[in-house]
Amino acid sequence: MPMTNNALYRDSGLALYEQSHHGEHIGEVEAILSWYKRNKSRILDLGCSGGLHALELAKRGHRVTGVDLEASAISLARKRCENLGLKARFYVSDLEKHDLAGLGRFDLIYSLGNVISHIPKKALPGLLDRVGSCLERDGILLFDILNIGESFPEEIWEEDLDITWRRRLDRESGAIILKGIFNRFGVIQEFRVWGHSGEEMVELLRKAGFRGVEISPTLDFATPFTPGENPACLRYRAWKMEER
Repeated sequence: MPMTNNALYRDSGLALYEQSHHGEHIGEVEAILSWYKRNKSRILDLGCSGGLHALELAKRGHRVTGVDLEASAISLARKRCENLGLKARFYVSDLEKHDLAGLGRFDLIYSLGNVISHIPKKALPGLLDRVGSCLERDGILLFDILNIGESFPEEIWEEDLDITWRRRLDRESGAIILKGIFNRFGVIQEFRVWGHSGEEMVELLRKAGFRGVEISPTLDFATPFTPGENPACLRYRAWKMEER
C-alpha cells in the first residue's frame, strides 16, 4: 500500500526517508557554508523535519531554530539536540497558517527538501511576507523549489538515491501530482505539490521586498542558472531589502 505524504515525514516513515537520503544533509550544509561566512548567526530552518540540517549548523556554532508541521519530527529533533548536548530550538508550526514573528529575528532563513513546494501558490506570497518580517536588515533567504520549465519531464530517476519520480503537471494552476517510488524500500510516496518558473519566483520575491535574487541548480551557487536549462529543482538566494 502506498505510504501517504504525511506518513512519510513522521515516525517510521521519517526514519525511512532519512535512511534513503543518508548523510545528504552534511554535504548540503557544507555547500551553504561555502558561501555563507558569517559566524554565530541566528538561523531559522523552515520545515526542519528531524533537525539534521539545523543540528549540523548548531555544531558549527550557529544559533538555530527549526519549525515543522509534524509533531513527531520536532520531538525527534529535540531528542537529538539533547543527546548531542547542543543548544537549538524546535517548534511545531504550520508555515501556511502560523505567524513567525514570535520566533525572533534571523540573519539566515532557509528551507530545503522542496518544503516550499508544499505551500499552495495562493498562500506563498503571505509566507514570503512573514519570512521577510523575521529577517534582519541584509538578511538572506535560501530555499529550493520544484521548477517548471518550457518542458516538463514526466519521469526523473535520482540515481544516487535510487528514487524514481513520476510527475503530472497542470500548467494553469502549477499543481504537480508527484509519485516517488523508493526502489530500495518498496515504498511509494504520492501527493500534490506546486512548481514555479524562475521568472515567476523572482517576481514573487521582489514583491515581498527581496533584492539581489540569485538562482542556481546547486546549493553552493557555483553554477548560475542558465535560461533554457530545465532542472527538476532550483535553489534561490535573496537578500532582504533594507528598510527605508
